[in-house]
Amino acid sequence: MTVSSVGWGNKNGTAIRACSCGSWKQHWINDTGKSWPSECSVSGCCSSPVLGAHVYHPDVKGERIVPMCDSCNKVSDKFNLKGGTMIPSANKTTC
Repeated sequence: MTVSSVGWGNKNGTAIRACSCGSWKQHWINDTGKSWPSECSVSGCCSSPVLGAHVYHPDVKGERIVPMCDSCNKVSDKFNLKGGTMIPSANKTTC
């Protein structure tokens, strides 16, 4: 399934959620099998990602996790992800 990089949003109220991976950053690494990227996943942002952010899209079932900088994690408007961003499920049972 191909997922659009356009029209994503931050899921509010997720800061207190825990993951059995130890962190949402580690969850992303475990689920994708990739190394943590050097840049935020949000299109146009070159900052270092510091957390695995919960994001959602109207055409995608459930919440997803992407590497994100602190500033982009506070954006309330819709945003676009960089092409090729790995977007694993936020399902805690996949650790």
